Amino acid sequence: MAELPYACTNFESLRNSGMIYVDKTDLIYDIARLKIPYFLTRPRRFGKSLLLSTLESIFSNGTKYFKDLKIEKLWKEQNTYKVIRLDFSSLTYDDPASFDRGIKEKLLDYVSKYKLPVVKRKDNRSAGETLSMIINSVPTDTFVLLIDEYDHPLTHSLDDKELFSSLRNYLSGFFGAIKSDVGRLRFFFMTGVGKFAKASVFSQLNNLLDISQSAKYAALLGYTEEELRFYFNDHVCNAAKLLHVTYEQIYTELKNYYDGYRMTEDSSKQVYNPWSCLSFLLHPENGFRNYWYETGGAYPTIIAKYLRSIKETPLESLLGVKITKDDLNTFYDYFEVPTVSLLYQTGYLTIREEYNELYKMNQLVLSPPNLEVKSALAKLYLMEIRKEKIGVDDIHLSEVLRADFAEHNYSNMEAHFNIILNNFGYDNKVAFADERNCRDFVDLALCVGGLYTRKEVVRAKGRADLVVELPDERFIFEFKLSKNKSDEVLLNEASLQLKEKKYGEILPIKRINRIAVVINSKKKGISFFKLLKE
Repeated sequence: MAELPYACTNFESLRNSGMIYVDKTDLIYDIARLKIPYFLTRPRRFGKSLLLSTLESIFSNGTKYFKDLKIEKLWKEQNTYKVIRLDFSSLTYDDPASFDRGIKEKLLDYVSKYKLPVVKRKDNRSAGETLSMIINSVPTDTFVLLIDEYDHPLTHSLDDKELFSSLRNYLSGFFGAIKSDVGRLRFFFMTGVGKFAKASVFSQLNNLLDISQSAKYAALLGYTEEELRFYFNDHVCNAAKLLHVTYEQIYTELKNYYDGYRMTEDSSKQVYNPWSCLSFLLHPENGFRNYWYETGGAYPTIIAKYLRSIKETPLESLLGVKITKDDLNTFYDYFEVPTVSLLYQTGYLTIREEYNELYKMNQLVLSPPNLEVKSALAKLYLMEIRKEKIGVDDIHLSEVLRADFAEHNYSNMEAHFNIILNNFGYDNKVAFADERNCRDFVDLALCVGGLYTRKEVVRAKGRADLVVELPDERFIFEFKLSKNKSDEVLLNEASLQLKEKKYGEILPIKRINRIAVVINSKKKGISFFKLLKE
């Protein structure tokens, strides 16, 4: 099998070693052929650094390393260019002065590389002033400037408001120093995770073309379903062999865990998280884990703060946030109440469309893209509302829940659902106020346990409360919370609803198990848990 490009962010090294390279160079050509300054946001570990390395190679060496790739026949430029590539995530940022020194050292290395006698190492110019001098020392269209992870110093200094503010002011000054010079560049491309308010980057560089929301480049980073099957099929078959399942079961679980990122409103195209896919395929014996979340760096801190701001509301406010198009590109400031755009830009929520029955039209909604992210959010949410970490008992409960579904042990399943409602929901004032809240706590626990769930799954005749998907079968739950009606009446209503509306009869076709659940609000527990006979 061809080697997986795991953790490889250098395009030329990847090509020289024969690693798998997912060819998106037709899109890269479409960007690089024009003299336009670009900006792109994508979640961490989605391939931004490899993209910039690829751009660096095409501008530095032409098509030398692009044999048999799409761009080889498209790229007609005979010139090569002097490329300056700055990765802000590789620099120290203990204070603005050390950050500035780090950038300047990188720039001076390029002065030596390109033999530019314009800057002395011991002068007093800032990094921004030094970069401006370098750009102006040569004819127009000589340099290409690539800046990776411009916001890394900000996202990794969130626990120090003074440092954060000083770095934000520094970035404003840095980009202000080169504002008038960008037009002299042959090409400029900058990446980041999000858009920080008050950073002034986007007022200083007000001619940047932000392609983050462009449908044309929705699949520029990440793997599409077609790419995953074309480039990685040998590794998927290897995983199936090691885990003693079919290769289609591996594809199903890859989709459940790592697919679902819809980057733009105008494109229905979804992509897989490349880091998580490669991590699994490299060591499939470790199973489907939360690889992306486990390397989260500073971001769980951001998300936890957001969760604290909504903890008194039902979980629906996190797992199905109604938005407008403007919300997707909203700038955010960590030290103010965060907006949902923060969760979208950092990859914890993604775009969905949901039919609004009131207005008879589709509406944009943000929700977790897949089981990996939903499970991570569930753990964080539980930690915030319970003020304690997910413990051994919770992990054990997760394991036995998976066994309950695999073995069709409905008596155990009922007992464990009751434990969930008592452990997760008893002290929360909204837990038993509405049947949706009870369902959400069950859904949370199932997600923590690594079970793939969906809520309010639409059918022509209605919406199923909760659907649990296994590779070859589907469990459909209809929840009822008794307040004014008797438990028996609600059981009959739930059973009739499940039968008449044929919940679960969706693609792909699977064996269906329909279960009516009645919860007594006064007793705070399940009074009926009934598997319907077909």
